[in-house]
Amino acid sequence: MPTGPRLDDVARYANDMVLLADAEHRLLDANDRATALLGYSREELLELRSMDLRDPATLGDFPERIRVQRAQGSDLFETRYRRKDGSTFPVEVSVRVFELQGVLYHQATARDITDRKRSEDARAGQLEELTRAQEALRASEAKFRAAFESAGMGIHFVDAEGRILEHNSVLREMLGYSSDELRELSLRDVLEPAYVAAGEADLRDLVEGRRDRVVEERRYRKRDGGILHAVVRATAVRDPHGAFQYVVGVVEDVTEKRALEAQLLFADRMSALGTLAAGVAHEINNPLAFVLSNLSYAIEELERGGGPTEVTRALEEAREGGVRVREIVRDLKTFSRPEERPDEEVDLRAVLRSAMNLAHNEIRHRALLEVDLRPVPPVLASAHRLGQVFLNLLINAAQAIGEGQADRNRIQVVCRPFGPRQVLVEVSDTGCGIPPEHLSHIFEPFFTTKPIGVGTGLGLSVCHGIVTGLGGDISVESRPGATTFRVSLPAVALEPAAGAEPAASRARILVVDDEPMVARAVARILAMHDVTVLNSAPAALEQLQQAAYDVVLCDLMMPDMSGMELHERLGPASATPSDRLVFITGGAFTPQARDFLARVPNPRVEKPFEPAALRALVDGLVARR
Repeated sequence: MPTGPRLDDVARYANDMVLLADAEHRLLDANDRATALLGYSREELLELRSMDLRDPATLGDFPERIRVQRAQGSDLFETRYRRKDGSTFPVEVSVRVFELQGVLYHQATARDITDRKRSEDARAGQLEELTRAQEALRASEAKFRAAFESAGMGIHFVDAEGRILEHNSVLREMLGYSSDELRELSLRDVLEPAYVAAGEADLRDLVEGRRDRVVEERRYRKRDGGILHAVVRATAVRDPHGAFQYVVGVVEDVTEKRALEAQLLFADRMSALGTLAAGVAHEINNPLAFVLSNLSYAIEELERGGGPTEVTRALEEAREGGVRVREIVRDLKTFSRPEERPDEEVDLRAVLRSAMNLAHNEIRHRALLEVDLRPVPPVLASAHRLGQVFLNLLINAAQAIGEGQADRNRIQVVCRPFGPRQVLVEVSDTGCGIPPEHLSHIFEPFFTTKPIGVGTGLGLSVCHGIVTGLGGDISVESRPGATTFRVSLPAVALEPAAGAEPAASRARILVVDDEPMVARAVARILAMHDVTVLNSAPAALEQLQQAAYDVVLCDLMMPDMSGMELHERLGPASATPSDRLVFITGGAFTPQARDFLARVPNPRVEKPFEPAALRALVDGLVARR
C-alpha cells in the first residue's frame, strides 16, 4: 500500500471528485465521490494511473496538459472521464502540482459537468436554431423584396388613414413619383377626385373588419397629370389577435386594356350600324321625300295665295317628316358616339325604342315585331352601350329568320320589373335556334354560327362584357324555332318627384351660333323673352363682358372661337358669368369636346331640339336665377 499524505475528511466527503497522484501519475488516493462516479472501489482506483481515468479519445492532449501543469503549477481544463463500465461523461478538472518533503504530487479536483453540458448543448442547439431561423428570415425577406420589386404590378401598403407606408418600384413608375414623394402622400392625393370617396369607404370597411378583401376599378392621377386606369385588389392584414396592421394593395394597370376594349366596343357598334346602313338610308329618304315635296308645295301655294288649310296640312306633314329624320339621327348618334362616362340614369324603354327603330328595316322583311315595354325604374349605365347590347340582340334575332315570311315569324321584345331591384329585358325570336353544342360557347369572343362575312363573332361577347360590367346578367335559352335572350340589370331607386318649377319671367337671352338659320330658329322659339342673336363667339365675348344676360345659348363648335373657349374666357369680371351658358351641340365629335362636356356642369341641348323642351329648359333656368 503506497504511503504518503491522505485526504482529510473534508476532501473525502466533497461533492466533487478529489484525486491524488504522484509524479508518475499513479493514483495515491481518491474520495468517496470519485468511487461513486467512476464505479470503481477505492482499492481498484489505487491500481490505476491518471490517464486510465480519461476517455481514450481525449488522451491526445495529455502530454500538453502535464507540461502546462509542471510549468505553471496548476491547470484547469475540460475532458471526459471513463467509468468502469466503459461509459464516459464530461468533467471539469482543476489540477494543483505541489511538492511535499521533496516528492512531487498532482492533486486533481474533477467536477461532473454532465448537466451543465446538457444545458450548454441545449442552448447551443437553440442558438443554432435561432441562427437558422434568422438566416431563413433574411432569405425570406430577400425573396419577398425581390418579388415585391420585380412584380409586374404596383404594390403599396397603407395605414388606417390611407397614408402610403411602403411601395414598390413598379408603382413609382406607374405614377411617376419618387420614393420620398410617395411616402409623403396618401390615397386621397393619388386617386382621381371622383374616386376618393369610394376609395376611403373601402378602406374603412377593411380597417373595421366589414370586409377582408376589396377588388375595385379605380383611376389614379399621375404626377404629370395623366390618368392611370387600374384594378386594385386590397387586403387587410391583422395580427394574431385580430388587430388591424395595414392594407396591402396590388395595383394592375389596365389603361391600355380599357382603351382596347373601348376600341373593340366601338368597332362592334360600327359593324352593327354597317349592317343597318342601307335600311337607315331608306328610312331617312322616305320622310325627306315628303318633307321636301310638302315644303315646295307650301311655298308655291303661298306664292299663289292658296288657302291656309292645305298649306297648314302640308307644313304639319313636313314637320312630322322632320321629326322622323331627327329621331333616326338621334338613334344613330346614340349608338355611334365614342365611349362616355357611364354614370347616368338611363331610361331603358327609350334605349329599346331607339334600338328597335334602327333595326326596323332589318326586321320588317323577316318577322312581325311584338313589343311589351312596361314601366320600369331607370338603370345606372351608358345609353349607347346598352343600346349596343339590344341592337346586337335584335340584329341576331332578325338574321336567325329567313326573308320572305314575315307574317309567319315573330320577334318579341319584353321589358318588365324583375325581383325587388332588377329590370328584365327579353328578346325572343322564332328563328332557326342555336344547336345545343354551341350554347356553352355562345358568349365567347369570335365564336359565331353565321356564314363567313356575316358579323364579326364579337357581338355576343361584347354584350356579355357590357351587361356583366354593369352588375347584370345575360343568358340564353334555345331550341329549334324558339330562342330567348334575357338581360337582367340592377335598377336605380326612384327619388320622389320634385315640385313644379315656378313660372319664369321675361328674361334677356343671348343666342350665339355661326349658322344664322339655327340662331333665328332659336330666337323665334324664345320670342316671349328679349332675345339677341350673334353669329360669332368673339362678338359674343365682347357683349358678355359688358352686358348681363340671364341665359346664353351657345353653339359648342364654331370656327373662329368655340363655345368651349368662350366659356374659358369669361372671367370673374365679366358682366355675364360662364355658368349661364347653355351649350347647343350637334354632337361632341372631338376628344376635347367630350372631355369638356364631362368636366363642366353647364346644361346642353342636342340638335335638332323640340321647341317645347327648349322653352322648358330656358324657363327653368330663368326661374332659378
